[in-house]
Amino acid sequence: MNTEQRIDTRTWLETATAWRYLSLLFQSPTRESSDELRALAGELPLDRRQLALKLASCDPEAWEMEFHRVLGPSGIPACESSYDDNALAGRGPTLARIAGFYEAFAFKPSNAKHEVPDHISVELGFLSYLAVKIAYAEYEGDIESSEIAISAYDKFLNEHLGFWVDKLHEMLRQAGSPIYSDASTWLIEQAGRIEPVNAG
Repeated sequence: MNTEQRIDTRTWLETATAWRYLSLLFQSPTRESSDELRALAGELPLDRRQLALKLASCDPEAWEMEFHRVLGPSGIPACESSYDDNALAGRGPTLARIAGFYEAFAFKPSNAKHEVPDHISVELGFLSYLAVKIAYAEYEGDIESSEIAISAYDKFLNEHLGFWVDKLHEMLRQAGSPIYSDASTWLIEQAGRIEPVNAG
């Protein structure tokens, strides 16, 4: 493994950690998720660590109330298909496209019992999962696997998360929630943070 590969591997691992952290922020909070957020905060790049520690230190009970106020059933929609005008006839095509990505990479979200495949936390979890796959392929020097995973990462980021994250961010910003305003600003920045790496 050369130095360039190590840099790419480290960058992709940091990216995976950031997506996982953000995924947890957009799930219904629990004591376990708070513990994981605190653990992940130490693995984030320095420019994110302070905000991550601040968000992770929120009281889980107060945070859960805020989650249900902001993202609960009567709150801001947290699913991609809610932002697709074509989905009015049915969410099936959107969910099928997303499920196709998940199936192609054997992604089984840990929160699948509680959230639909196009929920923001699940989509962010998938990007984290792909970033780990890319890091591993880069580390192993497996150019073909790296190219396949990078292509899927780019496509999913642009066609799915990129399709609706700006709208979600604007609604979260207007909700007046310190937690979700900070989280959505980070999300927007993260979505544009990593440029596609040409693995060839």
